[in-house]
Amino acid sequence: MQSSTLGKFTEVSVSGCQTSDEKCALVRGTNASISIAFTPNTDITQVNARVYGVLIDIPVPFPLDKPDACKDPDDGISCPLHKNQEYHYRTSIFVQNKFPKVSVDIKWELVNEKNENIVCIEFPAKIK
Repeated sequence: MQSSTLGKFTEVSVSGCQTSDEKCALVRGTNASISIAFTPNTDITQVNARVYGVLIDIPVPFPLDKPDACKDPDDGISCPLHKNQEYHYRTSIFVQNKFPKVSVDIKWELVNEKNENIVCIEFPAKIK
C-alpha cells in the first residue's frame, strides 16, 4: 500500500480482505466496502475519490456513484478538512456482474480540489 504527499493513511480496511490474504476477494454482484483512516498535513477544502483497476500497468477507472467524498454524510467526512486531524472515509462500490473475473490491483485515491493526492491506496484483488 502507498501513501502520498498531502496526507498519510493510518488504517485501511476492505470488505472480503484480511491482512493475511494474498488478494482481496471482490465478488461480482455485491458491494465492496473500503474504510480509510487518514490525516492530511494541510487544510483541504474538497475531497474527491477515484478508483482504478490496474491491469498490465494501465489504470482503468471504476465508476463511482459518489465521487465527492464530502457530499454524502455516510462517507464519514465533511469538508473542509483540517491539518493534522484524523478523518475516517468509508464508502462502497458495486462490483458489477460485467466486470471480468481477473486478478487486478485496485488503486483508490482521495484527491483535493487541485487533483493532488491526499492519500493513494493500492492493493491486490481478485474479482470473482
